[in-house]
Amino acid sequence: MPKTIRELADEFGVSKQAIRKKLDANFRANYVQTVTRNGVQTLVVTNSGYLLLKQHFSGGNNHKTREETFTSNTGNRNIGTIEMLNQQLAIKDSQIKEKDEQLKSMQKLLDQSQQLQLMAEKKIEKFKMITSEKKNHDSMSDNVNNRTKRWWHFFN
Repeated sequence: MPKTIRELADEFGVSKQAIRKKLDANFRANYVQTVTRNGVQTLVVTNSGYLLLKQHFSGGNNHKTREETFTSNTGNRNIGTIEMLNQQLAIKDSQIKEKDEQLKSMQKLLDQSQQLQLMAEKKIEKFKMITSEKKNHDSMSDNVNNRTKRWWHFFN
């Protein structure tokens, strides 16, 4: 049964990248097919290609010992890297905390601004009502004055 690159990497105990390095143009032309699985096109290696890759990766015992030596030599570097990453993580956490505080203060300022805007609109409406009432009162008093002038005019 054909296997995907991930399945081969898991079976041989290597990375997908190591498998891809072995899939040169000639190998792809002879042993790799494109199959649709779950609606996605996937590269699969045929059984004969699988046997070649298995022979290559299982026959390389020296290759595995080099990897083990390499990882053991980098153990000290990994500890330093982990410490550095933890420091960066702590810095990022403090930055996120600071940003959260800034967001809270911005939200508070926005709320205050909206309240001030609402108060200003209410005052404008109140002023408009007072102005319109005054105009109505003035127009009514003008009408009364015009009537009184006319009335006095007749008797003078």
